[in-house]
Amino acid sequence: MTHRKILTVLLALVMAASVLAACDGRGKTENTYTVTFDLDGGTMEEETSATVEKGRSLTLPSPVKAEYEFGGWYNGETLAGLAGESYTPTADVTLKAKWTNDPSALYGEENLARAVEYAKLIRENYWDSETKLSSLTPEGGAPYLWPFTEQVSMVNGILLCIDETHADYDYFTEYLEELIEGLRHYRVREVRVGEGQSWNNPGHVLAEFGRNDGTANSYAVYNSGRNDGAIDSVSAGMDGVFFDDNVWVAKEFYYAYKNLGRAEYFAEAVNIVNWIIGEGYEPTKGLNGIYWKWSAKFLFEDKPGGGGLDDNNHASLNACSSAPTAMLLVKLAAEMDNEEFGGKYDGLKDDFILKAQNIYEFCYSELLNPDSNCLRDKIFLAEGFKEMTNRDDQIQLVDAQELPYNTGTFMTAGAELYDWFREDSSLLADIYRERNEKVAAGADRKFANGAVLEGQYAYNTNSWFTSFLLEGFMDLAEWDENCATYIEHMRSSLDYAWKNNRSEDGLVSPAWIEGWSYFNDGNPNSEGNPRQILLQSANAHCYAMLARYYA
Repeated sequence: MTHRKILTVLLALVMAASVLAACDGRGKTENTYTVTFDLDGGTMEEETSATVEKGRSLTLPSPVKAEYEFGGWYNGETLAGLAGESYTPTADVTLKAKWTNDPSALYGEENLARAVEYAKLIRENYWDSETKLSSLTPEGGAPYLWPFTEQVSMVNGILLCIDETHADYDYFTEYLEELIEGLRHYRVREVRVGEGQSWNNPGHVLAEFGRNDGTANSYAVYNSGRNDGAIDSVSAGMDGVFFDDNVWVAKEFYYAYKNLGRAEYFAEAVNIVNWIIGEGYEPTKGLNGIYWKWSAKFLFEDKPGGGGLDDNNHASLNACSSAPTAMLLVKLAAEMDNEEFGGKYDGLKDDFILKAQNIYEFCYSELLNPDSNCLRDKIFLAEGFKEMTNRDDQIQLVDAQELPYNTGTFMTAGAELYDWFREDSSLLADIYRERNEKVAAGADRKFANGAVLEGQYAYNTNSWFTSFLLEGFMDLAEWDENCATYIEHMRSSLDYAWKNNRSEDGLVSPAWIEGWSYFNDGNPNSEGNPRQILLQSANAHCYAMLARYYA
């Protein structure tokens, strides 16, 4: 062997020895660090150790552990990072997974799965995709406007929780579009004005669906009953049109716009609210409330047969029409500056906010019970009240009934007004916040009944009423930490209902704690039947709202 070959071989051996000295069995060198992952009982798809070149980083893996939430990778007591974050080691290190057994970490996913399953069941049993008509119960019957609208609310609620990446996104966007067409079976093309009745605004225009000219004269009206044939074709008398029904419809068009981004849905919501303000708003002597029934605002006689005051036959300003109108006015105003509208609604925005404030004050001053801090149902107006000067004479009676949906929508209205004014550090914002916290505490005391079943809270057995209470608490929860407790009361009840009070066909009792035995209505088509669409859609909507809150 020549000296050159010997030298070459020796050099190769030295280099090999150098590499071996700098490496371990896993390929580690002096220029690398080893990161070891201690899963502490968890699992993950990635390897439990990784070799990283000095100065380089790795992406921290995402482990899982049944019934636990992953809280991050820790180097001793120091957080190294969360799953998906970048981490640069400076030495060999063992990172330990930190887990929490806070069950709330699972509530979002759990309730979304329930909402999706429930809504699919409702679509299968209540909805006809060909006719775009719904049944009142799985057994049949035609729902009035407001029971039907809650089905739309359910789907909007789910879409607020998911995006295009969700496996069921296309399913629910299609469902929502079908429901929107279904709503149009209730849309009025002609209003029949009866004797002694009249429009407040003779300049109104019953607009084409989704068309708005940017003025307060562009109206849309929905009847309580539907036309099973053509859409947008109902001919209705004022007796069949309700201001509260229409505000629920407008609310769902607003959320359909938020979910699908279609300007015509926003325009339709504005048209409906224009009609509510134009025809149902009563500013006389500073009352500033919203009537309940269009025709009843012209009636001041006692109910025939000596039945006394009745809001079907006597003028009344109601919480169920006033509070949600105030809420929706602010929601719509907050969207009017969007570039896509090109300033179209600039002439409406300020008036919407002013009307919202006025209506809110009506609810607070005239309907709020200072003992419970919850809203009473309505006030009746005395005959000739427009000409009266004495408030005691003009208001005949306050209906003392307190229902959760009135207080719930009042909380949401207050939350919207607080959000509107708080950026300016306005004194008004402080007032709204103080009132909201007071009302939320009162609502939990009033409507969460802990005496029915130990460890649980029972609510009004009309789950649609109660759904607005949950929504109100959620809207305040960002800055009222007490609302987390109130929401937990409701989550626990809904969880109990899912596990204990489901029927064989998968429906949940609207009496979440009491169960199906609470109801004794044998009429399958009755609106008091627990299987009717209003209550069942409200149940599913509640699970969707919980999913959004806990996510």
